Amino acid sequence: ALVNTVIYCGLAVLAALIVNPMAAYALSRFQLPSTYKILLFLMVTMAFPPMVTQIPVFLTLRNFNLLNTFWALILPGLANGYLIFILKGFFDSQPKELYECAELDGANQWVLFWHLTMNLSKPVLAYIALMAFTAAYSNFMFALLICQDERMWTLMPTLYQLQLRSHMGITFASLIIAAIPTFGVFLFAQNIIMRGIVVPV
Repeated sequence: ALVNTVIYCGLAVLAALIVNPMAAYALSRFQLPSTYKILLFLMVTMAFPPMVTQIPVFLTLRNFNLLNTFWALILPGLANGYLIFILKGFFDSQPKELYECAELDGANQWVLFWHLTMNLSKPVLAYIALMAFTAAYSNFMFALLICQDERMWTLMPTLYQLQLRSHMGITFASLIIAAIPTFGVFLFAQNIIMRGIVVPV
């Protein structure tokens, strides 16, 4: 379960830091005629809680034979409307003169995105990474529904089963151990969190 959780959290953070910024960059840099409609669609996805979409997601993954795989855990949350919305607002606030200077020096869109935009967006990217890690680490119901094979269980389904099968002392000890990674991540990233709060203001 610990190995599965580490792999799942790593893939979730990596996907959140690649897919969402690329989508937000496209909406921010290129004046698409349908940008407003796309943003409205992203806002609509925020109106539905994950519990509503679990059944259609389960049926879709079953039709593609992806159950009990890491793909099943990663793909449904690959693009997040809330994170794209936040990133677009942050990208819009960046100085346009920097992009104009870089384009005059011969930088293409790929260089502008990776070397300029991503470097200027470290506070908000750290916030997104923390959100992706927390969501993946605390994922219980969806992980239990999608991965019913015990060999693919992450930490939260395993802890739930441990509460049903083990003594109370073992349960509390396992909960303390499970709380250590999130506490360590917060201690490591607290300066970045504060920068993410102060810099936009």
